[in-house]
Amino acid sequence: MQAILYIGHGSRVQAGNDELRNFVEKTKAAHPQVAIQECCFLELADPDITEGVRTCIKQGATRIAVVPVLLLTAMHAKVDIPQEIERQRAQYPDVSFTYGRPMGIEATIIEIIKARLKKAGMSLTAARPRYEERQPVSLLLVGRGSSDPEATSDLMKIARLVWEFTPVTDVEVCFMAATHPNVEEGLARVTRLPNETVYVIPYLLFTGVLMETLEKQLAQWSKRTEKSFILCDYLGFDDRLVDVLAERVQEALEAEPFPAENLNRQWLQQ
Repeated sequence: MQAILYIGHGSRVQAGNDELRNFVEKTKAAHPQVAIQECCFLELADPDITEGVRTCIKQGATRIAVVPVLLLTAMHAKVDIPQEIERQRAQYPDVSFTYGRPMGIEATIIEIIKARLKKAGMSLTAARPRYEERQPVSLLLVGRGSSDPEATSDLMKIARLVWEFTPVTDVEVCFMAATHPNVEEGLARVTRLPNETVYVIPYLLFTGVLMETLEKQLAQWSKRTEKSFILCDYLGFDDRLVDVLAERVQEALEAEPFPAENLNRQWLQQ
């Protein structure tokens, strides 16, 4: 029997974990033919992956499609989750596993970022802006951060797409952990730019400690400069992402079974 196991990152803030669960509930409806659909977390919250797999198997699962509910392809998606799947394969040799991919670079996410900017008060149009239409405004895109250069380069690509489709002069990127520029360095960069208005966009799926930390840093910087820092909503589990995740689920359902040698020919090594 087929099962789907959604794996979120997990947060110390329970509201963030609740957001993931609610988002998964919406996504389940895209695959009503799969009766067993469970949600678990990589870290910081329960159930963990071991318990998620066990719950699927207790319901009769013999094939489990594992889907990471993550924005970018970093070490969690490329190493941590595959290693855990290998452990589960050893524990349950009669169960086959397939593996999906994170959301990655998607046009839908660019539209969500634009919606967050518009909600924060920025004037936007549907059309791609001409250069002379650009406003003296800076954007600071704040990622979670990873030691994996592939993940950081993906966020740089997303920043460029945001610049292409929003009427601003500058888009900078910084990270909350694991790499540079960090948030302090990112804020210093936009402070040196001539633009007086800076929209700060948290490239995060859920609320949590990172959002609380970012809010405190912006409050401190607002006292140190005359620039206007406007904090946008984080991406959140926007309903428009349901279709993206549903596509990732379908890919996982159709993927070659684990182990890693199959994955190596797929997106992990692209």
